[in-house]
Amino acid sequence: MKGQKSYLNVVVAVLLLWLMAIACSSFAPVPATEVPGPTGSIVYSSDESGNFEIYHMNMNSLETVRLTNNTSFDTFPLYMSPAQFGFASDRSGKYQIYTMDMDGANQEAWKKGDKRILYTPSLSPDGKKMAYIVQANDKSSDLYLADFDGNNEEQLTDVRGLEWDPSWSPDGERIAFSSDVGGDFEINVINLENRQIRKLTDNTFYDGRPRWSPDGTQILFESDRDGDWELYVMETDGGNVRAITENGTGDWLASWSPDGNWIVYVSNHDGDDEICIVGVDGKDQRKLTNNTAQDQFPAWVP
Repeated sequence: MKGQKSYLNVVVAVLLLWLMAIACSSFAPVPATEVPGPTGSIVYSSDESGNFEIYHMNMNSLETVRLTNNTSFDTFPLYMSPAQFGFASDRSGKYQIYTMDMDGANQEAWKKGDKRILYTPSLSPDGKKMAYIVQANDKSSDLYLADFDGNNEEQLTDVRGLEWDPSWSPDGERIAFSSDVGGDFEINVINLENRQIRKLTDNTFYDGRPRWSPDGTQILFESDRDGDWELYVMETDGGNVRAITENGTGDWLASWSPDGNWIVYVSNHDGDDEICIVGVDGKDQRKLTNNTAQDQFPAWVP
């Protein structure tokens, strides 16, 4: 009898250890030598230094380089060209769009002398146009378009509400964005040829931050439709919505890898925002940062 109890205790202990290993593995930090698949690098914003700065992470080594260093709030980084990053900063007293070299040098305002609040820049696939948000106040912002050099500005929307987070289709013919016109944030797409706007989601939940897939067949977005923030994809007409993450925590601020096989995003499963990646099939979730800082707004760099 005593031997049977000892055997049962061993079995229970082994089962507990196995369950703990499963629970920890889905978000375990990935050592630099064990990161398979994804290539390139990731640029993101973090308050690791005490205020939000822009960082650049190598996907192979997971080593990071700090690109900005000031007392302002630097965020919304994006890849613009093999020589430049873009980002938004409040260093002038209000948010503006800035550019800098890949090593952080030559930081300068994109639209010099502009006194408006400019947010969430998105570069066209051919690199010739910039879509961005101009915010008038806390309840009003619109989608704008300009040449890469900041000239020939055009206002695309004029609404009583907030427009946010533009994302170009790979063919450069449409821009997806989020809008709270109607009472809650939904995903919309504007056709740049005829300026017609189509709503892709329509519910009572938050649907935001759309990101077009590299092959142009899907749109990635974040939503609280299941009671917490998760990542979803849908076809470009709004159909066939499916969840990418189902973690029961906050998963948001996502973008695609250049090959469309991976998604980089932010998760607060451990109590603060960390940069994570997941396969487009929802499998192989991996944590890239592991600290007590808030790591946010990741964007993949080819």
